[in-house]
Amino acid sequence: MKGKTALLVALVVVIALCGSYVTAARTLPPTNETSTISVTTSVSAIGNVYSRSDIVYVQGNGNLSDNPPLSQDGEGQSTISYQEDTMAVSGNVTYDKYTNLDTGPKTANGNNLETQRIVTYDSSGDGTENGKMVSSESILVETIATNATMGEGCCPWGTADGTALSGTSDIVIAGSDMVVSEAAVVSTSDARITADSISTPVALDYTIQVEGVNQTPGDPSTGAVGTATAYVTANLQEGLGDSPAVGTEVTYSDVTSASGLFTLAKEVSYTSG
Repeated sequence: MKGKTALLVALVVVIALCGSYVTAARTLPPTNETSTISVTTSVSAIGNVYSRSDIVYVQGNGNLSDNPPLSQDGEGQSTISYQEDTMAVSGNVTYDKYTNLDTGPKTANGNNLETQRIVTYDSSGDGTENGKMVSSESILVETIATNATMGEGCCPWGTADGTALSGTSDIVIAGSDMVVSEAAVVSTSDARITADSISTPVALDYTIQVEGVNQTPGDPSTGAVGTATAYVTANLQEGLGDSPAVGTEVTYSDVTSASGLFTLAKEVSYTSG
């Protein structure tokens, strides 16, 4: 395949990005009962492979059943959503993935959701060059909370009475899409929305690296074949003390695409302040 596309070397793109945001979104205390789900998948095939993952974890410090709207002072609701969909047809495929979801409280070096994925695909591996691999992956963190001044009976945020909590509405999404006839893909994602201390930040991380199956560093003619896109978007709104007024608003969007013979890498990091 690469011998037939050598003239596309001029389209090679190598991208590395690291973004960070500082906001006032705050982690929530977990419920008394927590859960853990861990899944490990390993597939090797000459032919077809299909894999799909859908995860939605919602945590509140009030009654989720009557939201929206958030009706109490200091009430908060946070969401982690993850989706991955990979279909490889008529090729040599290896697919390995680890997923762990834990709804318990986390420290600053822990996460509620963690995923790791390693995929290789070569359309000529089954003796033909007619196959394709189509893959998409995304992770979202959304945090919404009303303003309040901490006092007796108000919103168990794990902080002292008299502390002013501003309203917040933050959403961050990162992910990737690709259609390739040859590629080696490594991606990771993680997110945190619960903790025992309000000083532990909300966080999201996503990394993706796409290169050739037998990539030679610095040699674009050995890169992945096809097209790929990696992206991040964010909309962050923060209040002013114990007030519904919006004091800060940040919007961010970054999209990177590569096609032909290419390597592509992107790293996204979001942490609240």
